[in-house]
Amino acid sequence: MTYLVTARKWRPSKFSEVVGQEHVTATLLNSLKLGRVAHAYIFAGPRGVGKTTVARILAKAINCLNPQDYEPCNECEMCLEISNGRSIDILEIDGASNRGIDEVRDLRESVRYTPTKAKYKVYIIDEVHMLTKEAFNALLKTLEEPPPHILFIFATTEPHRVPSTILSRCQRFDFRRIEIQKIIERLKLIAQQDGVQIDEDSLFTIAKKANGSLRDALSIFDQVVSFCGENIKFEDVIKALNIIDQEVFFKVTDIVKQKNIKAGLELIDEIVKLGYDFQEFLSGLSEHLRNFLVVITTKSTELIEATEYYKSRYISQVNDFSEADIVRMLKIVNDAEISIKWAPQPRLKLEMVITQLASLDSTVKIQELISKIEELEKYLNSSGGATPENFNKPPKGGNKLNMTSTPTPQSIQQVKSPSKNDAISLQSADIIDDINKLFDEPTEIYETKTLIKNETPEIINPEKFLNLIREKWEEIANKAQNYNLNLTTALKLSWPIEIKNFKLNIGTSNDLHLEWIKKNRGFLREAIKELCGFELEIGVSIVDVEKLREEIIQLSPDLKLKKLINESPFVKSLIQNLGAKPID
Repeated sequence: MTYLVTARKWRPSKFSEVVGQEHVTATLLNSLKLGRVAHAYIFAGPRGVGKTTVARILAKAINCLNPQDYEPCNECEMCLEISNGRSIDILEIDGASNRGIDEVRDLRESVRYTPTKAKYKVYIIDEVHMLTKEAFNALLKTLEEPPPHILFIFATTEPHRVPSTILSRCQRFDFRRIEIQKIIERLKLIAQQDGVQIDEDSLFTIAKKANGSLRDALSIFDQVVSFCGENIKFEDVIKALNIIDQEVFFKVTDIVKQKNIKAGLELIDEIVKLGYDFQEFLSGLSEHLRNFLVVITTKSTELIEATEYYKSRYISQVNDFSEADIVRMLKIVNDAEISIKWAPQPRLKLEMVITQLASLDSTVKIQELISKIEELEKYLNSSGGATPENFNKPPKGGNKLNMTSTPTPQSIQQVKSPSKNDAISLQSADIIDDINKLFDEPTEIYETKTLIKNETPEIINPEKFLNLIREKWEEIANKAQNYNLNLTTALKLSWPIEIKNFKLNIGTSNDLHLEWIKKNRGFLREAIKELCGFELEIGVSIVDVEKLREEIIQLSPDLKLKKLINESPFVKSLIQNLGAKPID
């Protein structure tokens, strides 16, 4: 006797035997009980979930000579003929190879004739979405008003490609992907009936590999039995299917936790030697990180698909990473999963991913940063200011710091920071280091450091420094060219107005320039410090820049002379070559 594959040997012959599609089978059984069988059905869903099988069972059920609770008996002449594919009244048509208008015309002609033996003539068209537009149009009238002895059943994996005019004439049933646990139960039953010994881990691996398709699971089961024999072990399943062991993904998270780049590169080398698919590795790593995220957020393993052993491992390692850490790692892996397909050197791409993961610093939430800044301000205020004499003194009331108000840049600026040679207490240094690690953007890091760590000299004569900034303004604007051309344009059409309370107020002509200056205040503060030797906060407002500039230049002899030099080559030559000086 010829060998029959498991998927055909164990194909359901009754509605009650169908796995994971209870919402479909229950509705069809009720239709049979009530005598409300429609003239056309469309079964939609992924591959291997029972669409064609249910279509055959329905064809048997409405033609069975001896139905049992509206289920086919599978013993009468009609049931046997349909099961063996010998009934001339049940026609299974492949939509992919019979997709033209000529085939549909032949179908329309055959519909006129009554069935020879059966009660109903049933047309089962598989992959119906493959029919051409003209074929669908030719089928419309027949489908809407077929003879009373005709039943159409369409099966498709892509219902969105079926015209709405066809869908509206059919009762639609959407078949679901089958749950892993139901696939495991079915495989366990089949293994017991066939005398095959298989462990739980192997069953779970096969069911997960099938991705919701029972037919795929049965095909994989056949492959594993062929490789392992009747005694199947998990290690042999991994080899037979070339599946990446879950332990590999736990190794990756251990590498990230230990920041061991060397071990990461060695792991990639092992993956290459074992011949694992890089895309599959990244996909599995994404699922592994997703499992961590689920356990961290829900504090349970109910929403993850894994064996009990690995569920316990996720629970035991839940404190190794924060939610934000996992999200950042997921983004890196998902981006790599998309780009590695087109990478000229996929191994290098994978090594870069593992290196990047192993180099990540722990994430600190913004609320924690604000809390640390509040503690720092409270500490400095309670110690009488950050002077070299009292910076290391403990705050009044002990070392416990608590503050409810949020510090402002102005309040932090008013505190004089210690010089580089002065000692800083361990508590303050730890807070500063945590603050500096928080930000990813270079501008924000600079702003935080300058407000707290760097020295801000006391401005004795604001007018003098304001004139210096005005003299250097064009140079400051030109310096921004390599950083941001939009900022350069905004600065050239702006002008320093005043310095007040350690803050330089800049006037600009429109909202667009105002926004560019606001967004790049960190760079501007750094440029002023580099060219003028001191550091200021930056404020910006809208004014009539040209009028303001002329008024200020007329009031300042130095600026007036500079303007004259810039506008007159003759005056510039007198000063440079003959040493001429202006007369007051």
